[in-house]
Amino acid sequence: MDQDTDPFVFPDVPDEAVAVIHEFLEEFYLRFQNHYFAQMHRWYHALDELEVRHDPTPSPPLKDSPF
Repeated sequence: MDQDTDPFVFPDVPDEAVAVIHEFLEEFYLRFQNHYFAQMHRWYHALDELEVRHDPTPSPPLKDSPF
């Protein structure tokens, strides 16, 4: 399989169809976020917590005092 193939090759469609599809996708995205907000929040919060607790690269020490 060719790795350089663009998976999003869109056909030519009439302007009205593009507008209707656009409105549908925006509404779908809004409803998806509203419905799954808590789950997405938990998932990303858990990822952030893992990153904070298991950060393998500590920040380098400051060259100058911060104050």
